[in-house]
Amino acid sequence: MHSLFHDLGARVPLIQSPMAGAQDEDLAIAVAQAGAIGSIPCANLTPQDLQQSATRFQGATTGPLNVNFFCHPVTRRDPQREALWLNELNRYYDDLSLTPDYPTNAYPRALDSDMVDVVCAVKPAIASFHFGLPTAAFVNRIRATGTKIIATATTVQEALFLQDNGCDAVIAQGQEAGGHQGVFLQMDATNRLPTLDLVAQISAVLSIPTIAAGGISDQTGIKAALAAGASGVQMGTRFLKSTESKITPLHRSILEGSEQRETTITNVFTGRPARGFVNKLIRDIGPMNANVQAFPLAISALSPLKSATEGSEDFVSLWAGQNWQTGETKPARDIVHDLAPAFDPN
Repeated sequence: MHSLFHDLGARVPLIQSPMAGAQDEDLAIAVAQAGAIGSIPCANLTPQDLQQSATRFQGATTGPLNVNFFCHPVTRRDPQREALWLNELNRYYDDLSLTPDYPTNAYPRALDSDMVDVVCAVKPAIASFHFGLPTAAFVNRIRATGTKIIATATTVQEALFLQDNGCDAVIAQGQEAGGHQGVFLQMDATNRLPTLDLVAQISAVLSIPTIAAGGISDQTGIKAALAAGASGVQMGTRFLKSTESKITPLHRSILEGSEQRETTITNVFTGRPARGFVNKLIRDIGPMNANVQAFPLAISALSPLKSATEGSEDFVSLWAGQNWQTGETKPARDIVHDLAPAFDPN
């Protein structure tokens, strides 16, 4: 096992992917108690929320905690772009007799000094970042407490940027990954390398550990990632099927069902590319739509449509990686125990 994971106190070099909207600290606690690294996604949390979640985590386990943040630039409302997006959605508003009048959604939160204060007080094992890195001042404040800094790369160029800007490890996210793609230097997420190829290329040029992510869901995938040069693995979709995940009954029924379903990378739910199940909205307006509002403003205009069709999958994001069918529903502890032997070099 790479010394990074040993130093973090993980018996299993496996990070449970932080999945905003699909989990809370219950999943992170179960994973950490099983010897891997539990993650709390902070995109939806206030500083007070994070403090409470971290306190509960640290009261339940001495295992390592990863707190994760989105690092998107603050987006200003653009009336012209908003009109183009509404023009794409107006047919649905008309069909449902809705008025396109909605509040601007604050989701997700950008990392700010108040949140950094909480991170420094909590002192998690890891602070991880998606869509690049926060300011150097924020990174340095967090690192000074002993917390390791990890971020997602989707290309070799991004990985080198992260290494040069102080990361202790890089998550190499291949195109098979579910949820938001961590692109930040090159925003085209539709023509990316598969995980194993990306891991091989990134690990060959970095002097810090590479952690594989994307489409890895069983022992075979873990062994292949380690053979490609990874020091550990981050896994998300497999934990969506855990009993501790907080996905909707609709989402769970699809993941647990036997129906053949396609996933694709799409920007129509948030304004940034993310992999999820194909549904009506994606089929109607295309997976990558040039008129979508910038992240995260696109979410707001969809909210009334989701509310009016509650229980339907037509307008909701249902994130999943390409190998979503692997594994059955069971406690997260058992999932970690099932996967752990794949990391044993013997």
